[in-house]
Parts: sequence; structure tokens; C-alpha cells
Amino acid sequence: MHHPIISSEQDRLKALDSLDVLDTPAEQRFDRFTRLASRAFGVPIALVSLVDGERQWFKSRCGLDVAETPRSIAFCSHVVARGDMMVIEDAVQDTRFAANPLVLGAPHLRFYAGQPLFSDGQPVGTLCIIDRAPRRFDEEQRQALRELAELVENELQHVKVATARLMAEQALKSLNKELEQRVAARTAELERKVGELSQEIARRKEIEVSLQHSEDWNRTIVAASYSGFVGADADGRVIEWNASAERIFGWPRAQALGRKLSELIVPHALRHAHEAGMRRCLETGHGSVLNSKIELPALTASGRQITVEMTISSYEWKGKRCFGAFLNDISERIRTRQQLEEKQEMLDAVLESIDVGVIACDAIGNPSLFNRAARDIVGRDLKTLVPAEWSAYYSLYHTDGRTPLAMDEIPLVRALKGETVRNEALVIAPDGGAPHTLLASGRPLRSAAGRPLGAVVAMKDITELNAAREQIEASERRLRAITENLPAMIGKVNAEGRFVYLNGHALAAYGKSAAELLGQDVSAAYHPEDYARLLPCLERAAAGEHVDFEYAGGAPGRELHYQCCFVPQRTAGGAPDGYYAMAIDVTQRKLGELRLADSEERLRTITDNVPVLIAHLDSARRYVFANAVHQSWLGKPAEQILGKTMEEAFGADYVEPQARALAQAWSGQASQCEHEIVRKKHTRIAHTTFLPQLREGQVAGVYVLTLDATASRLHERSLHALAHTDTLTGLPNRRHFESALQGALKRTSRPERGTALLYLDVDHFKRINDRYGHAVGDAVLVEFARRLGSAVRSSDLVSRLAGDEFTVLLNDVAGEADVEAVVRKIQAAMRPPFELDAVVLQVGTSIGAALAEQGAAPPERLLDTADRALYMAKEAGRNTWAMLRLGRSHHLALAHG
Repeated sequence: MHHPIISSEQDRLKALDSLDVLDTPAEQRFDRFTRLASRAFGVPIALVSLVDGERQWFKSRCGLDVAETPRSIAFCSHVVARGDMMVIEDAVQDTRFAANPLVLGAPHLRFYAGQPLFSDGQPVGTLCIIDRAPRRFDEEQRQALRELAELVENELQHVKVATARLMAEQALKSLNKELEQRVAARTAELERKVGELSQEIARRKEIEVSLQHSEDWNRTIVAASYSGFVGADADGRVIEWNASAERIFGWPRAQALGRKLSELIVPHALRHAHEAGMRRCLETGHGSVLNSKIELPALTASGRQITVEMTISSYEWKGKRCFGAFLNDISERIRTRQQLEEKQEMLDAVLESIDVGVIACDAIGNPSLFNRAARDIVGRDLKTLVPAEWSAYYSLYHTDGRTPLAMDEIPLVRALKGETVRNEALVIAPDGGAPHTLLASGRPLRSAAGRPLGAVVAMKDITELNAAREQIEASERRLRAITENLPAMIGKVNAEGRFVYLNGHALAAYGKSAAELLGQDVSAAYHPEDYARLLPCLERAAAGEHVDFEYAGGAPGRELHYQCCFVPQRTAGGAPDGYYAMAIDVTQRKLGELRLADSEERLRTITDNVPVLIAHLDSARRYVFANAVHQSWLGKPAEQILGKTMEEAFGADYVEPQARALAQAWSGQASQCEHEIVRKKHTRIAHTTFLPQLREGQVAGVYVLTLDATASRLHERSLHALAHTDTLTGLPNRRHFESALQGALKRTSRPERGTALLYLDVDHFKRINDRYGHAVGDAVLVEFARRLGSAVRSSDLVSRLAGDEFTVLLNDVAGEADVEAVVRKIQAAMRPPFELDAVVLQVGTSIGAALAEQGAAPPERLLDTADRALYMAKEAGRNTWAMLRLGRSHHLALAHG
């Protein structure tokens, strides 16, 4: 980009240099003018700009961090070239500046107004104001900017005057002879300058008064604004709160002022982000939401959450950073937008469901709508074609079915050209399909401003209409025959309230002939009391209202129930013109409803008295039925359960064990589960069945049946214990032992450990049985089992296999020494005499031990090895023991014998 060329550029630069202010420090006397301009005109940026050869340098700046910019992109360079005020109300719309980096990037300039500053008759810079949003700038504001620029210009000249005075004083020192002459001239000049300064002071006072008026004006605008205005200081406390803010948020101004803004209107979840954003803006001077329009949630005084549209800006006031935001409650706008979307969806659904074919195109003839009925009629889907191809592609013909329609004869083309088409007949004869005769009506589509949007045509298939007309008379005859044979009372009453038609059922019910009733008032058919009950419904139907009601009447001792319907008839103008009346005898249905109510009462009585939890969940997974057993089992009556989900009613702990089975039911599969119900220290084992309620292939609900399975489960546990326990000794039996042996060989707590199995026999047990009897033998076995259990670790398993055969399964043994230690303890335990009720006996035992490394052998191999070791112990003389070691090679080694 290039700056404008100025013919007097060299003279201008000399005038600028003569001011001697370029690259000097900031001065308060200039900064107060930029602050004054920012506040007076309500803009975020105000500058005193001096345009050098290749740059513009800011002697004073308010709202801008950079000290200079290239002259090639400077708006102020254009003002200097013009030598007059330049106002750009929207830079985006101005071709000179739309692509300017200051517009596209920071500071995102949209509005600019600049007044040139002169020195020695040359424009050396500007006083300019900048806004990030477009705005209007009237003549009164332009004059105010010119006057303020004059003050800045005077201040610049004041520098030059001060320099000249310094030079004069130096000259006076060297020219003492001319002192008296120059004193008079200088005095006059100083008096003139004093006068000018006095005038300047007066002008400044006028500007201050003007600024005060401007502040009052701004406050009046804010107070009267329909948008809520909220001002906050750097601490986030409210310093301004207009009447619209009171209306939107419900907080009176007196209560809002001085409070934290985040506590008043910011939802709790957003407060941290809100306060962090304010801190970031204070630290950097920038924020992602500043000077932009955003939508966000807010809270009212009542705690209700609304959606607001906010525009927030940052500004300095009395040397402090403040924030101002205009807010509008757009909750209703959002609801309206949602309603419009819903209406559009409904319109689309209606267009797809109606039997009238609807075809529309845009303004250039591209098809944009082709509803279901249109697709059915033409036998084709929507395809983008030029209008000249429509006739051939969609098989469009004149009513003779042979002559193709020319492009300009197609109803949609005619409507697109602005014609309103009404009931234009044509034929569509798709290849391989039956021809359709249609009536097409169409019109052009235009916006509210009259701009063409396209065209639409509605096509009604009247192929069957002619045949229908031919059948109307036959249909009317059939209708009369039907009304005479329908099991209903049917009649027609005219606008005067007189019968004009009654079928046979109606005449029979009234007990009068057609001659007696036709042409008579309706009251002639009823007893006065019955007519008085019917009169309100008759009056509503006569007024044009569709009336449905039930009516009870009949002979004494036999009450009849009728379902009645009065359908109004209207004239072509829409006025009521009598009505049709139909009454169906629903006595049997009414009696059935009474029986159903009795049945439901019996069902409730049954379900409330069976010891089963019975419930029904609807499609929203909420209880719609719960029997009275819920109170006794779970402590909640049905009225506290209905309408709640299972978790809301009983808590997550109750739902968790049933969750998987319940999910299966919601997927359409019947499922079962068992879980515990704990209430008042009583634990109940519950068996729950979930049965999905299917309706048209979809799960509409779930039935829940919960039985008390406590007794059966305890009985099952008892049977399990009996099946795995030796009844004589109370030790685990063979079944239990074999199961434990399988698991023991698959695991040990440490890899270097192994498993050992001891096989034990009571020595000479047969002799004891033969000599002392089986009772003594059983006593020996019981005592033997007791001593055996006391001699081993609690982690070892002692079992009785059969007769006098016992086993000890030793887990987690380090080697032979561990096995030998256990064997020694067993022998020591058996050594004392068995003092039985009838006799004292010395009982010995032979022990065979098999020691296997982890994973060294299958269970049957270990059993066989222990049995062989027991045999070796017996061969050695009984009351002793032998041990075989089984390695990973499955070779046996005698460890002890």
C-alpha cells in the first residue's frame, strides 16, 4: 500500500521539524486531550498523530499500545493530504481501506474521524478518534472535533512559542543596546499571548462543560436504553445498573451497585472462567470477548437461568480500567427459533404425508422440492435438469395423453415466469406405468420485498375422480342402504332444529314413524326430562361445534347407554347449517367396562396379597405399577414409588446387582437374577424375573416379578453340604476331596512349593469291628478323625473316603521334611489309648505319603502313588509310614520307607 503524494511535502516536513516534538517523551498536556476525546465521543482510541516522511508517530495515544505505524497504512496520511477533516463511518465498506491491515487486524478499525493539525500553514498531523464498530458522526460532533483539534494545535504552537522566547532571551543578552526597544515589542507580544492563553483557558472550560453535558447525555441514553447496561470496575463490582438491567435480572439498582457481578448474574459453573477472563483483560488490555457479540447463560435474582446476548467493552474512567456491557434477554428468541425449526420439521412431515404432489424450484429453475406424492405420481426421484428437459424426462402430455407439453406449457415453468396457474389439466404417462390425469395449480414465490424466490406447483391426481363421480349416485344409494343397516341411530337435523332424515334404527328407538317425526322439532322425539339433559349438546352442535358425549336413557328398569356424536354441517360461507347425529348402543361395552373395573380391583387385591414383588416400568423406566408387598419388603408404599426410576426409589445399591439383567430386558430379552434385599438387619435372597413388554416389535416397558428365594437357597446350601460331608465323622467326603485335589494341583502360593497326599488306614480295623461290634468301630473312626484333624494345619484338608480310609491333602509344602513333620504329629496324636464308652483300645495307623512338585502329576497319578506308599508301609509291619516322591519326569523315588 502507498500513502498519498503531497505536492508541498518538503515544506510540510520543514514545518513539522520546526515544532521539535518528534520522538519526545509523552506529555500530560497532550495526553489529557486524547483522554478528553475518548470520553467525549465514546470511542476506545484517540490519538495525536504527527505524519513524518515514512511513518506516523503518536505524540499522545489513548487506547493504543503502539507508538508509531508505517505511513503507507496510516489513515492520518490521507487527512494530511486532504488538509481537511476525514470521516470513515465504516472502513469495511470503503474500498480505500477495506484491505488495510489496521482494519483486518489489530486494532480492527471500523470507524475513523481525523482533523488535521497545522503549523506554519502546513498540515503536520491529526487529532483522530477510532472505534472498532461502525457508527454515525453528525455535524455537531464534527464541529466538536474541530474545536478540540484547535486546542491541540495551540498546544503544539505553544512549544514553538516557548522555543522562540528562549531564543529571544539569549538574543537579549547579546544585544543589550536594543533591550529597551525590544522590551516594548516583547511586552506587547506577551500580552497578546496572555490574551490567547486566557481565551484558551476559557475554551477549555467550555469543553469541560461540554464533556459534562456529554456524560449526562450518555447516562441518559444508558438509563433509557431497552438493553440492560451493566458497568463494573476492575474488581468486578457493579458501578452502573440501568432500569433495563433491573427488568432483565430482577435485581434493583440499589441492591446491585457495589456487589460482585459474578455473584449477581454469572452461573456458578462459569464464575471461575469469568473472573479469570477479567484478570487477563486487566493484565493484557485484551480479551477474546471484548467488542464482540456473544450468547451465554445468566442467572436472574430468582435463580432462573436465561440466555443473554452480550456486547462488552473495556474503557478507562478517571484513570481506572472499567468494563461496560449491553445485555439483552434472548431466551424468547431462542424459543422462537426452536419453534420455527419444529414448524419446518412439521411442514416437511406434512408435505411427505399429504396425497397432493408438490413440486418447487428456485429462482433459476433448479428443482428444490419433490414430495412423496409427486414421486409416486411421476414414478421418478428429484433430478437437477434444465426446464427444457422436464417434459421428456417426466413424461408430461396434454390431456389427450399423446401430445408432449412444450417447455412454456409446463405449469411450473409458467409459474416461474410469474403466472398464477389454476387447475390446469395434464397427463403424466411414465414408461411402463399407468397414465395419471392431474389438475395442477401453481404460483410464483416471492419474498416480502418482492424478490423472486422460485415457484411451486401442487398436483392432484384426478384419475379416479371421473370414475368416482359416476359412482356417486350408486354410492349415495349404497350409503342409504348402509345407514339403514348400520347398528346405529343416524339422523340429520336442519338449521331450524327439525329432523330431515332418520334411519330405521332411530325411528325404532324413538318408537315413532317417519311421518310423525320428519319436519318436527327434535324435542318431539324425547320426554321433557330427557330433552332437557340433551339440550346443551344440541345447542353446541347447532352453533357449529363437533360434540361427542355419552348418554344414558331407556325404559324403566333397563338403562341403555349410547355413544353419541353430533357433526356440524356448514354453508359454503362457513356458517352452521344443521348437523348430523349418530348414536351407537354401547350398553354392552359399558357393562364390560364395569366388569373390567371389578377385574382390576380383584387383580390389585391378588397382587397386593401374594408374597411377591410385582411392578411395571414404562418406556421412560419409571414405575407405573407397584403392589403393596413393596412396603413390607422395602419399606416404601406404592404411592412413594410410582413415577420414579428404580434408582430414585431404592438407591444405586439396590439397582446394581440387577442392572445387567434389567438391561437385557430393555433389549427385548427375558432375564433373571438373584440378589439380596437387606432391611432392618434381615437379609432376604430375592429371585427377580424381568419380562419385556413388546409393542409392535419395540420394548414399551418391563414387568418385574421378585420372589423370596431365601428358604429354597438355604435348603440348596444344606443339600450341598450333605452331598460333600461324611455323615459319621463330619469330615469332607470323597466327592469333596476329589474336587479339592483337582484345584490344589493347579495352584500353590509359591512356585517352588509342592503338594503332598497322605493315605491312612486304621490298623486291624476289621478285627475291632468283628470283636467289639460296629458301634465301637464307628466310635474309633470318629475319634480317629478328631485326632487326625487336630494334628494338621487349618489349611490342610482331612477327608474320609470310605470305611477306615482317610486322606490328608497338604498344600504348599517345601519338601520331604515338611511332610515328615506332619506324619510325626499324626503318629503322636494316635499314640495315646482310645478311651471309648465301652472299651479302651490301642489304635495304630499306617500312612502312605506321595510328594509331588507343582504340576508334576495329574490327580489320579498322585492318588496311585500315595496308595503304593501305603502298601509299602503295611508291608513294613503296620503302624509306620512310607513316602514316595513324584518328580516332573513322573519317576518314583523312595523318600522314606
